[in-house]
Amino acid sequence: MNEILIYSDIGDSMWGDSVSAQSVKDQLDSMTGDLTVRVNSPGGSVFDGFAIYNLLNQREGKTTVYIDGLAASAASVVAMAGDEIIMADNALMMIHDPWTMMLGSAEEMRDTADLLDKIKGSIVTTYESKSNLDAEAIADMMTAETWFNAAEAVEHGFATATTDGKQTVTNIAKPWIQNAPKPEQIAQDTTTQTTWKLALNKRRFDLID
Repeated sequence: MNEILIYSDIGDSMWGDSVSAQSVKDQLDSMTGDLTVRVNSPGGSVFDGFAIYNLLNQREGKTTVYIDGLAASAASVVAMAGDEIIMADNALMMIHDPWTMMLGSAEEMRDTADLLDKIKGSIVTTYESKSNLDAEAIADMMTAETWFNAAEAVEHGFATATTDGKQTVTNIAKPWIQNAPKPEQIAQDTTTQTTWKLALNKRRFDLID
């Protein structure tokens, strides 16, 4: 069985603990036929995310994406490459506006803001290829930093089906997340009656220059 794991940050890392577009390309070069992609990632580089999405989307054969824990940020973009997107019922998906850190003059700051707007447009286009929402609704959800459980992701077309999740998981708060569900909100959820894992133990920040 052909299988690729997206189980860490997306993009190059000097520590070798991430999933880059190049590493996915190297794996795909030796694979033919149907493919399973398993995702549990907080995201990372939007450009590597786009590249991985395009590599998966353009290949021959059926691609089935399983969201095992978390598909956040760039990882949610990668997930849209699935012909089927199957989400564990105790998993989460998060979409938000692209952001970066940069240094420079006022003019360089304005140019960076314009670039982020263009990147957002590309992300919206990718989501719109799967979602039943229009571009404006998706853009608003991104600005609000929207978290979907499995049922909500299916409802809005970001996933095609759900499957039972078996793992025991806990909530982890991180400072770069603005609107993560509170543990008490998760406990009250009538869809799964379980606790979800926010697999955000680390995050690599891209600098756009």
